[in-house]
Amino acid sequence: MIKLYNFGQFGELPDPSPFCLKVDIYLRMAGLNFECVSGIDNLKKAPKGKLPFIEDEGKIVADSEFIIAYLKERYGDTLDGHLDPEQKATAHAFVKMMDENLYWCLVWSRWVSNEIWPQLKESFFGKLPFFLKDMVAKKVRKDVIKSLRGQGLGRHSEQEIKQILATDLKALSDFLGDKSFFFGDQATTLDAVAYGFLAELALAPLQSSLTEIVKNYPNLVSFCHRIQKTYYSIEG
Repeated sequence: MIKLYNFGQFGELPDPSPFCLKVDIYLRMAGLNFECVSGIDNLKKAPKGKLPFIEDEGKIVADSEFIIAYLKERYGDTLDGHLDPEQKATAHAFVKMMDENLYWCLVWSRWVSNEIWPQLKESFFGKLPFFLKDMVAKKVRKDVIKSLRGQGLGRHSEQEIKQILATDLKALSDFLGDKSFFFGDQATTLDAVAYGFLAELALAPLQSSLTEIVKNYPNLVSFCHRIQKTYYSIEG
């Protein structure tokens, strides 16, 4: 059986990481049997120092993009096989937008914005011994902020970051429209990836004025609740 190594439960979500979450929901949408091995200690054995990674009959695959590609090759492309080349190209562009742009807005909202940081600090580091909690949290936050500046988004103002996020969300909302899934009535990999990111905004327990921008796009929020109810049996 496939083992998915992730962080673990985050409120009503299976994971605080959009990358872990998108692999989790992809496995469910594709109907593949798997089990989660959850815990922060998974980072110590992660091949690339990040989660998620999977183990499948002794083979280790890291990085959500390569995991999904591996699963398609090994078990068949049950989600995207019906898409034409133009649709696949559109899906790829949206996935890259979320991976490389929307993701950093989410990171900023959690690690930089003082609206969420105190809650995040307690949620992620609260179980550490008192004398370690502040020191470790401060170092990790400093490293994340450095990464954000290196990527570029961390050099923008809060208002500019909100504008970037809103632009991405509007593009997703316009493309989804009133459809059940992004390409109609059948779930695809794009739906798995979109849920992974959008649910971290719409359904995560930590909320701020930035994450609540998603509420300006009711079809995206409804999409998240629909996926949650269908694949996790949780009423939205």
